[in-house]
Amino acid sequence: MTQSREVLAMMDAHTTTFGRKKGCTISRCGVFFLGAFFLISLVVTGLLVYHFAPCLTEKQVNQCDDFFDNSLLPSGKGFSSTPIKKKIDVRLPKAVVPDSYQLWLIPFIWEGNFTFHGEVKILVNVTLDTNNVTLHAADMKIDEGFTNIREYSANSNKTNKIIRIVEQRNDTDRQFLVIKTSDTLSRGKQYMVQLKFIGYLNDYLQGFYRSSYMADNQTRWIATTQFQATDARRAFPCFDEPALKAKFQINIARPKNMTSISNMPMEGAPMPVPGLHTYVWDHYERSVPMSTYLVAFIVSDFDVRRSEDGNFGVWARHDAINQSQYSLNIGPKILKYYEEYFQIKFPLPKMDMVALPDFSAGAMENWGLITYRETAMLYQEGISTSSNKQRVATVVSHELAHQWFGNLVTPSWWTDLWLNEGFASYVEYIGIDAVEPSWKVLEQFVVHELQNVFGLDALESSHPISIEVGHPDEINEIFDRISYGKGASIIRMMDHFLTTKVFKQGLTNYLNEKAYQSAEQNDLWHALTQQAYKDKVLEPSVTVKEIMDTWTLQTGFPVITVTRNYNNNSATLTQERFLLRNGTTKVTTSSLEPLWWVPITYTSEKQLNFKNTQPMKWMKAEHSIILNDLGISSSEWILFNVQETGYYRVNYDRTNWQMIIKQLNKQNFKDISTINRAQLIDDALNLARAGNLDYSTALDVTSYLAHETEYLPWKAAFSAINYLNDMLIKTQGYDKFRLYVLKLLDNVYKQVGFIDKMGDPQLTVFTRIDVLNWACNFGHEDCVGNAVQQFNNWRHTPNPDVNNPISPNLKGVVYCTAIRMGGQIEWDFAWQRYRATNVGSEKDLLLQALGCTRETWLLNRYLDWAITENSGIRKQDVSRVFGSVASNVIGQPIAFNYFRNKWTRLREYFGTSLLSINNIVKSSTRGINTRYELKDLLEFATEHINELGTARRTIQQTVEQAEANIRWIDNNHAIIRDWLQRNTA
Repeated sequence: MTQSREVLAMMDAHTTTFGRKKGCTISRCGVFFLGAFFLISLVVTGLLVYHFAPCLTEKQVNQCDDFFDNSLLPSGKGFSSTPIKKKIDVRLPKAVVPDSYQLWLIPFIWEGNFTFHGEVKILVNVTLDTNNVTLHAADMKIDEGFTNIREYSANSNKTNKIIRIVEQRNDTDRQFLVIKTSDTLSRGKQYMVQLKFIGYLNDYLQGFYRSSYMADNQTRWIATTQFQATDARRAFPCFDEPALKAKFQINIARPKNMTSISNMPMEGAPMPVPGLHTYVWDHYERSVPMSTYLVAFIVSDFDVRRSEDGNFGVWARHDAINQSQYSLNIGPKILKYYEEYFQIKFPLPKMDMVALPDFSAGAMENWGLITYRETAMLYQEGISTSSNKQRVATVVSHELAHQWFGNLVTPSWWTDLWLNEGFASYVEYIGIDAVEPSWKVLEQFVVHELQNVFGLDALESSHPISIEVGHPDEINEIFDRISYGKGASIIRMMDHFLTTKVFKQGLTNYLNEKAYQSAEQNDLWHALTQQAYKDKVLEPSVTVKEIMDTWTLQTGFPVITVTRNYNNNSATLTQERFLLRNGTTKVTTSSLEPLWWVPITYTSEKQLNFKNTQPMKWMKAEHSIILNDLGISSSEWILFNVQETGYYRVNYDRTNWQMIIKQLNKQNFKDISTINRAQLIDDALNLARAGNLDYSTALDVTSYLAHETEYLPWKAAFSAINYLNDMLIKTQGYDKFRLYVLKLLDNVYKQVGFIDKMGDPQLTVFTRIDVLNWACNFGHEDCVGNAVQQFNNWRHTPNPDVNNPISPNLKGVVYCTAIRMGGQIEWDFAWQRYRATNVGSEKDLLLQALGCTRETWLLNRYLDWAITENSGIRKQDVSRVFGSVASNVIGQPIAFNYFRNKWTRLREYFGTSLLSINNIVKSSTRGINTRYELKDLLEFATEHINELGTARRTIQQTVEQAEANIRWIDNNHAIIRDWLQRNTA
């Protein structure tokens, strides 16, 4: 599954009200426990208030830290990801496992009756004698009178003896359907379980759900699916765990004027549905063995375009089908490339990709039927931006990579979700590079993935890549940057230290050995180790598991501190976990201190070897090592982590830092590779942020940017500058900071200009966009003037919905700047364009820009409209609205107050689909750096702790980040203000 860069934790556990029993009875014992729970809640709340209120009035917030270390809340670390409920085992018993499914579904998708009727036959294998068949079912009404179980004879292909059922019950906490039998189901035999059910086509973008769009002034309805991770059970009773693979034969009834599609090709002609003369049955071929979360089916009136051989199709609304051509161009090419890369043919006879008007994630890798948010699959030449085009290529490449890594071989349990998402998030770059080599995406990986995830992984409340999860809330909250970005980064590191030859062959061996099965990370480590031994890349005493367990089973990552001895040409390297706690970490020999196997690479001023990324030395989970005879003079700089292939930061002694800074300020600063220049900026400013490097040195590193024109170093700089801007924007001396950044931008602004030139390389385009955004945001006169003029020209253009004179790549900066500098007239004009456009990427740009206004009432109205039915803003886009408002210095407190004050309304609007709420919390709390905001957040979290669901970890991370921000202001504001004073005089 792909998540948007802006949407970092995709897919929540969802429930709807459909099919719930109305009313309940409570025993005396239950009354007693409810009373006891109420009293305990009062005590806990009192303790929370007692602890939180006074600690925020101190100069530091150390008392809050003490509270979080000794909290009465479940994990002992404050707002943990574990729901406040008794820990229950949500895994299915393994006495009965599925062999194959036959599924019939009739969705009624006309307005006012969004139900579906279904029947399923599940052929099961019995592995242990049992009197229970336990499977998953949620939010549906089972026809208990119809349920039956029969013994099955594989030889005769018939059902024989009827098994008597004595009880059917729902275990709602586990989302189990338990069928008890009087006859024992015997080990080694097969049985046919048959059920009928009615479900509800919800509008929470989960399970089997409904979506709609407008065409010819009519509402057109769609029935579609999103099952990952635990929502197939909302569409049909099933064994909804990834390891329980089975074959599926799917039958979908649809209105005659619509079409259906599923994972496999259609088989035979449509057949009438008895009693429903407007409906016909579509029957699909039996699938290969696959997990339930990969099953998919859609009923729509979409158009389709196909590749020349007819095996690859793209589907979209009639009015948007022209925007699917780019996906159709690159999709088959990437699929063919992956067949060569993995040395395994695509296992299915066809591939369909569908652009949906409403979709919670970026996309979903359903086998043979990939579903996308429109902005992730559709691209309109002349309207969409270069960034939109790369986004489409990225998501298509990601989902196609999953067809092997995730679909053919599936993690045995969600603990190893990262095996799916980390690999796809790395290999997607390799796939794009095969079809768009001029984009240099393998270089972009460093700033978009590795450096991007460092910020989250530097929090104590981060989590290991491989993490034990059970409850659906826990499963869904690990669809985050750790699983995706960190997973991809350590896989890239492994590709480099094993060599690509060993890496690729090891993957192929693993996929062949585990095809149509499930696996754990140790299975992959074994395959890679055997190939590494064969090619003599690893010593016989070392395994990939020994190395990689330190990266997957531990939280965080190391900073390697290099201290040179300039007399004997040696260097001492030490490692410790890097944390954003402002230098409070200590190097210790405690067994609790995490240590990693770190591949060490380096080059120097005279060597300038930025091509060799194989380890020159390993830090074998040890605190320190000494490198003797570096082969460089004491007057040369040395630089570690070549091409930033290792997942770690590097700090140096002051002398080496000064030599690097001197090199950067020379005319030949490009002797240091582009990636490593980006690394130096990102490392220096974040080491200073954490208190591991003085800010004077870190800011000295940035001074060379006055001569830099390449994308990667500037992207790294803007990410770090963004944090400084958030912290300093309300403080004394902010004018000096803005002046300094504008001074750095002066040369590169002249180089890129305010004209979107045809034929510019992708990275030049991206540099221009970033530079213009920052220049306009800081009031650069030429930038602001150009933006306002271009927007006004558009406003006065006849028929502005058709004729937009603004170059696509400049739209973002033009829209935002003009709306920020203008008032209601500009805002309303942009809103009307948002309502009118048919291009998803254009809607995205306008949604982002509408949050740029400085009119507070407009921002409040915008947030209101975001959670108002039929306002024109789709549920999938609500978190983008909050993110846009919160990124505005005027809007951040508005968004923060809004989500706290309108919490009940938000929950009612999204139901139990906490996906958007989680992302709203993330965006609305960004940049908190005052004690009073933190106090408000803590009070909110305390009051609603049982309602937070997957947002619990987000709250915990936000609180930790806010505490670090408060310390940062106390420790660094004066130092930075003085440095800026000296360097802008």
